[in-house]
Amino acid sequence: MTTAQVTSPLPETLWHYTDAAGLIGILSNEDVAPTPGVVGSGTFKPILWASAAQFLNDRRELVHGLELVKGHIEEVIDPPTGTISPLGTVTPTLMNAKKDFLRELCRAIDAVIERRYEAYIHCCTISFSEDPDVLSQWRAYGGGLGGFSIGFNTSQFPHSDGSRAHVGGLGLHKVSYTSDALEGELLKAVKGYIDQLLLSPDTPKPTRTRVHREMQSLAFFAASVKHKGFEEEREWRFIEPGFFNPPEFRATPSGLIPYRKIELPASAVTGAWVGPGPNQYENYVAVQSLLHRLGYLAASYNVHCSETPFR
Repeated sequence: MTTAQVTSPLPETLWHYTDAAGLIGILSNEDVAPTPGVVGSGTFKPILWASAAQFLNDRRELVHGLELVKGHIEEVIDPPTGTISPLGTVTPTLMNAKKDFLRELCRAIDAVIERRYEAYIHCCTISFSEDPDVLSQWRAYGGGLGGFSIGFNTSQFPHSDGSRAHVGGLGLHKVSYTSDALEGELLKAVKGYIDQLLLSPDTPKPTRTRVHREMQSLAFFAASVKHKGFEEEREWRFIEPGFFNPPEFRATPSGLIPYRKIELPASAVTGAWVGPGPNQYENYVAVQSLLHRLGYLAASYNVHCSETPFR
């Protein structure tokens, strides 16, 4: 079962924070091989890596959202005093069957939160910000010193144009910031999902396959939720389910992480900012040269230095 996510209007540009190695890795992907003996005849394109949300270093990125979704489902099963559950619109027999399925779904969510869920969840994400110069982002993603933020034209992203695939969960989605309960657009989206389940004439059997399918849908909602304390990041996430192709894998000090490659045209890169640090001037000159060398000519003339003072 799927339901539409509420999509916010896309800003013209979003910024991805990274370190020097990440900058080179994203930008230096060969698109057209150079002609032998002809200098500068090859072209390059940006490729982003969207990591599986289930494997992120900070598991709260997914867990916080799932906890809130589970809390909403539990209130549907056992509504607080004075409220009416949508389950009241069905017959007692069907109501009990639907409650059983929802309880099984809650148990699956608990398994994910407690690292007991045995299946791979096809939900890969990569983060962006509306702001190219945020201190917390430099610290978190720029390596603390010498980081970069790369500007991307949002119209160049797949599945981010209000299409059926986009409203179904793919593409760029604005992060919702909330502390202890679903609210706003996210609440509407999850409520619509649950209502769709409850108002259907039949009840899905709580098989492992069916529960996993619903877990996948809920993960898309959870992947666009963060605690209110991170609101200054003004974050957006690109969400790539990748049901039909197997993921790539990369090695980290802690083990394997599945990811998916997001290929964009060269025109998607609009510019860059250089983070605070003792070598900011050198990085500023170098990134201009790098962008020019790789053929991102317009972006090479749109490079700026962070206004955050270095300490």
